[in-house]
Amino acid sequence: MSSCEKVMPSESGGSESGGVPNVVLRVSNIETVPFAARTRGGDISQMCTHLCFDIYDEEGQKVKYINQKQGDSKFGEASFSLAEGDYYLVVVAHSAAKNPSFATKEMKVTASGTLSDMFWVCEPLHISGDNVNKSLTLRRIVSMVRFIADDKLPDEANELLVKYTGSKGTFSGLTGFATTKASQSIVVEVDASDEYYDFYMIPRDERDTIRNVNIISRYNNGSDATNYTEKVIESIPVRRNSITLCRGSLFPGSGSSGASSSVTISIDDSWDEGIEIGI
Repeated sequence: MSSCEKVMPSESGGSESGGVPNVVLRVSNIETVPFAARTRGGDISQMCTHLCFDIYDEEGQKVKYINQKQGDSKFGEASFSLAEGDYYLVVVAHSAAKNPSFATKEMKVTASGTLSDMFWVCEPLHISGDNVNKSLTLRRIVSMVRFIADDKLPDEANELLVKYTGSKGTFSGLTGFATTKASQSIVVEVDASDEYYDFYMIPRDERDTIRNVNIISRYNNGSDATNYTEKVIESIPVRRNSITLCRGSLFPGSGSSGASSSVTISIDDSWDEGIEIGI
C-alpha cells in the first residue's frame, strides 16, 4: 500500500494553491525530552531541515499534503483549505536528504535513504464553519545507537556495515512507532579520527530490542567491498528519545592492544538518559 509520491503544486512552501485556507497549522514546539527538567522548544529551523504536513480523511485516504524545507519563507507554518468533516493530521520533522514516503491509502510512513533525527505528531482535525488555528508540539520518535570502541579501527576501513534484526525507518503515522521487524542493513561512514559511530532507528514501542547485531568494518570502493573485522552483539536495547551507548572491543583481530578508551562520554542534554550496555 505504500508508494512514493509525484511532485504536486503543494510540494514545497507554506500553503496549497487554490481555495481560501480555513486551516492554519504552526509547529510551535519540539519536545526533545519527556520531562520538565530539561529545556524544551527552540527555533524549529535549528531542530530540522524538512517538515512534512500530511492530512488523511477518516478512512485513511490522504487528501492533502505540504512539504517544506529550511529557508522557506513560512517554514513551520502550513495553511490548507479543507471541506467540513473529520481528518487526521500527521507532521514529520527531519534532516535527511530526502523526504519520507507517506502511503496514500493508509497512515504509514517510510523514511527514504539514511535515517536522521526525526520528530512527529498525529492529531485529529475537526473542520466545521469556523477557521482552525492550531499550534503543534512534535516529539522525537527515533533512538540513536552509538558504538564507542576501546580498540582501533582498521586503517584501511572507510565504513561499518551494521546488520541486525529489528525495525528501521517505517512507522505508523498514528502512533509514531515502527511497524516492521526484519533483517536490516545500515552503512555508517567512518574515519580514523572518529571517536564514536552511530545510527538512528525507530523503535517498535517505548522499550524495544534489536537482535543479532553484526558490525563489520570494511573498505568499500563503490563497486566491491573488503571486510576486515566482524563483531556480533546478541541484543541491544533501544528506547525512543534515547541514546544507547555500546562501549568495548568492536574490531577484534585488528592488531590493537584492546586497552581502555580514553574518550570521555556524555549524554546530549536534548536527549533522555542513555541506556549503557557492556559489549
